[in-house]
Amino acid sequence: MSSRSSHSSLAKSESAGAEEMLSLLRQSLKSCKIPGETNFEASTPHVFVILGASGDLAKKKIYPTLWWLYRDRLVPENTIFFGYARSDLTVDQVRAKCEQYMKVKEGEEERYQQFWTLNYYVKGSYDTRRDFELLNQEMTKVGTEKANRIFYLALPPSVFEPVTSNVKKCCMSPGGWTRVIIEKPFGKDSDSSAKLSAHLAGLFKEEEIYRIDHYLGKEMVQNLMSLR
Repeated sequence: MSSRSSHSSLAKSESAGAEEMLSLLRQSLKSCKIPGETNFEASTPHVFVILGASGDLAKKKIYPTLWWLYRDRLVPENTIFFGYARSDLTVDQVRAKCEQYMKVKEGEEERYQQFWTLNYYVKGSYDTRRDFELLNQEMTKVGTEKANRIFYLALPPSVFEPVTSNVKKCCMSPGGWTRVIIEKPFGKDSDSSAKLSAHLAGLFKEEEIYRIDHYLGKEMVQNLMSLR
């Protein structure tokens, strides 16, 4: 295969991957239902939390996809975004890490700037309750008690248990719904996978847990959310 042909194929696969991610998130947001309501309400505040915000998955896939959705007005305007990780970062530093993957086009600069004004970052460990209490305090400061909260675990499975335990203890939405998104397969074998499944079942209702497929390949196609 020629170099030009190879580059063309790669570009097509990346485009297909981006389209798939956008499609999944669009479907997710349209299908979100709030208890007591029949349809997704664009006016309902949402908080999207990226746990592991300093990692490759966050900067290459999650933040870009959230930006594309915000750009196209496919998330409620009052959605806010929180990054959480052990690294000592500012929002500006997170932005710099993501910049090359965001694909901002001419004429989108003002909208792009608005997107980042809706972002916050909290430094914390994954096994310390006090840090998650701080995250909850920060979310409450800038959000409302009615805000729905979505937690995406962009983390290794080894920390899923302490993270989900701390989310349950400290960060559940007081007035809206809460969703926890994890990638599968998780666990290093069937026993550890079963153990984690049992752990999650002890913390959350089944409808609060979303297990998504993470495809690692040349296309780097990834399903980000499936809230049905």
